[in-house]
Amino acid sequence: MVSCGFNDQVWLIRASGSDKETQTLINPLNGSIEERKISEMEGQMCLAHFEEWLFLVSDVTDDCFLLNIYSLKKISLPSIDEESFQSLGLCTLTSSPTSPDCTIIFFGEEDNFLFFCHPGDKEWTELPVELDVTHVKTMLKYKEKLYVVLLNSIEIIDIASLSTGIGTTHVKTISMDKPEHFFSFGIGRLGNLVESCGDLFFVRTCFPGPTQTVIDLDIFKFEETKTDWERVESIGDCAFFLGSHGKGGQSFRAQDARVDRNCVYQMLSCYDGKRLYKICLDNQTLSFKLLSEEAIQDQYYGSFNWLLPMRRPVLKPELCISSYTNACSTEVYEKSSKSHAKEQKNKEYAISLQLANNLPIHIVQLISEKLPLKDSGRLRAVCKSWTNLSNPIKEERVWLMYCPKKSGTCRMYNPFKGKQFTLNLKNLNCNEPSRLLCSKDGWVLALQDYNQLCLLNPFTNDFHHLPILEYPYSYDGIAMSCAPNSLSCVVFALVGQPRGEFTKIIAWHYGQDEWYQMEFHNNCPFPMADNNPVFIDGEFYCLSRLGSLGVFNPKNNTWRILDKLSPIYSDLDLAPEISSEYCYLLECNGDLISVFQAVNMDMDNVRVYKLDRSKMAWTQVKDLGDLTLFLDFRTSIARASPCKSYSNKLYLPRLQDETSTAIFYYNMKTRMHNPDFKCLREPYNCVWLEPNLSS
Repeated sequence: MVSCGFNDQVWLIRASGSDKETQTLINPLNGSIEERKISEMEGQMCLAHFEEWLFLVSDVTDDCFLLNIYSLKKISLPSIDEESFQSLGLCTLTSSPTSPDCTIIFFGEEDNFLFFCHPGDKEWTELPVELDVTHVKTMLKYKEKLYVVLLNSIEIIDIASLSTGIGTTHVKTISMDKPEHFFSFGIGRLGNLVESCGDLFFVRTCFPGPTQTVIDLDIFKFEETKTDWERVESIGDCAFFLGSHGKGGQSFRAQDARVDRNCVYQMLSCYDGKRLYKICLDNQTLSFKLLSEEAIQDQYYGSFNWLLPMRRPVLKPELCISSYTNACSTEVYEKSSKSHAKEQKNKEYAISLQLANNLPIHIVQLISEKLPLKDSGRLRAVCKSWTNLSNPIKEERVWLMYCPKKSGTCRMYNPFKGKQFTLNLKNLNCNEPSRLLCSKDGWVLALQDYNQLCLLNPFTNDFHHLPILEYPYSYDGIAMSCAPNSLSCVVFALVGQPRGEFTKIIAWHYGQDEWYQMEFHNNCPFPMADNNPVFIDGEFYCLSRLGSLGVFNPKNNTWRILDKLSPIYSDLDLAPEISSEYCYLLECNGDLISVFQAVNMDMDNVRVYKLDRSKMAWTQVKDLGDLTLFLDFRTSIARASPCKSYSNKLYLPRLQDETSTAIFYYNMKTRMHNPDFKCLREPYNCVWLEPNLSS
């Protein structure tokens, strides 16, 4: 028996306690919100769930129970007195009540203890535990053990000891390392454990700074034989549904849940409200639906839970019918047909080549401009007289490069004409994930695995390895001074603190065998903005979230903060809105430009500044003239527009789909954006770059 008619697709459900008589349901496929009355959930808060079972606690009485959302069957549990309940923190339901080892587990917030019971117990049990429960982020049961994620480690608890309870005076834990920190930007991360097809996964979502606007995602699979984590780039035919407030994640066959395969779904609270993210691992893109005001009102115990459809048995694939018996009788005929087809093809090729040589070159050029870039390159190879056709790669000044982390190819997208083509990156190791970090002079700085940096030119396939990084930091910014064919090439990265008391710098000079590190005490707060530095006049300029500038000189290894420059914000505490802004720094004709844009894409709050060096002050710019800005935290570029229709605009790396020419931009003159950013996908492994066809 199925209740409420939502058994055939995935939903998000929130028990509203005694605040409302109805429960809120969100359809993640279209973002619609419904209110349904389920009397068994009235006045209840949902603290944990497992598949179709919800753990509900009354916010008025001490009652608590398990509810099967499909059959509406209830299993009563011992009540929790109000004093004990107030001291409890994160909760998990380890398995279905149909399993003999089903356990409801709380961690105490004030003291290090475990609070648990099993269906059928007459009371709850409290035991001291050997871990700091204040640092518990999420937990999940996997193969009779409870994996508890802390700030810097994962603790493992034997569930069997809780089931028997014999001789148990305290809960012992075994520590293991979390997955390696991958090279990333910003300080915001959320980790979720997911069990899928008998394997354990750790999913890390990354944000720029303190916001929860997703910019990246890493997935690790636990290898039990090695007791180590291995990075993976695909979850196959499954979809992951990540919980909030440490409630862990779930896996389900995408076909059964009526969602797209190889995708991760997660709802997060952002500055513009509730965002329901869809992160597609096939093409390394992310998109989101901005939910209405109804879904924004959310307390800790009123958070949403994923409600998945009833699990169906996995069907065996149909057997393929052999064609061997038919193959023997047609073998002679096929050989004859292939020989005739080959002869006919050679004749047609000779005729077409003769016709091609007689085509006027200006006609061929017009045809070339209408073709996709990949086919345009092939066209120049047809005839010797066509080799002098203009190169479409060289003619377009700015490209958006994006690619899967684990791939030997990349896609190039032209923001003006909407053309795309694929490049083979033969020097990239296809067995290791790659991440694009920044670009300069047509070269891209990329990271393979978690400690191997490399420089590559995607247009010429030139490639350079840098020394291994000793520590895989989470950097606030990284940049290079110029192309690596110059002896003056320097790669520079810095690590800051939330309030900017110290700045750590890591740098590499061309020809050196290792990186060197320095740490500086700042004479004034410098909370680093989550964007890459800019190299100008022989120095690296870094933007803070306050709008101040820090400068690193690679020749004498000095770091200074420009004290004569008045920051845009005078004080970190007096400007809370800066936490909800994207910040960009870019160079244009020897000048520095900064852009501050609201995270919620409020285009009335886009501000562009130009640094007046004579006065050492930021001057707000209302009109860019013939300039176009291409913005991204990895690399931002300012260039003169090829025609007037592209000028005075800000372009961001957000695409409508793989076949559409639409890309997101903001018009400085009309103060309008096009198209609706909520309908767009953003490649989360991309970088703006300018073509460089020389080695």
